[in-house]
Amino acid sequence: MTNEEIRNRIKARRKEQQLSQADLAEKLSISQTAYYKIEKGNTGLISDHLPKIASILKIPEEELVLGYDTSKYSEELKEKEKRIAELESIIADKEKIIELQNELLKKI
Repeated sequence: MTNEEIRNRIKARRKEQQLSQADLAEKLSISQTAYYKIEKGNTGLISDHLPKIASILKIPEEELVLGYDTSKYSEELKEKEKRIAELESIIADKEKIIELQNELLKKI
């Protein structure tokens, strides 16, 4: 994602929450002019202010950067990881059964 896309998402979210540039600047402990420059792209944004902006706007940093809510993918990932663990357990059980069968065959 480009800085411009990120700035546009920040601006849109700020407006959705009915916050002025002055409001956000105050919460960031910077001047309104400094915030204006961030939103317009005249000054750096990402490394210094992005985490705090995301926090103020109550949005994950990833959503600002990527442009979509990553939490739903997080839940899907947890479900898939759980299913993988279940399948690994089944495989381990089957491997143990095969091992026991091989030991029994050796004794015959």
